[in-house]
Amino acid sequence: MSKVLLWMGGVLFAIYIVKTEFLNSKTWEPFKNGCVAGGYSEQQCSCLSDYVHERLSDNEVEAILNQQIRDEGLAAKINTIRIAGNLACNIGETKVQPN
Repeated sequence: MSKVLLWMGGVLFAIYIVKTEFLNSKTWEPFKNGCVAGGYSEQQCSCLSDYVHERLSDNEVEAILNQQIRDEGLAAKINTIRIAGNLACNIGETKVQPN
């Protein structure tokens, strides 16, 4: 019985480490903070950050944060997601332009 509990503890610890180190987005908090700095509520910005991070990769969100969107296709994809996210989270209009 104690070996089973020890194995279960080890497996749960390994899952925790993988989840906290490898599955968390490094851009979620900066994206939300930028949204809040734009004058929107914490709730709206958390909603938008979740929405965007479900649909875009961390590299794409990093490009948004650094304003380094050079591809027309990516700009169109971001604008589509932005419009839907704004509607879903009750946020006003903004538009992303390629640099």
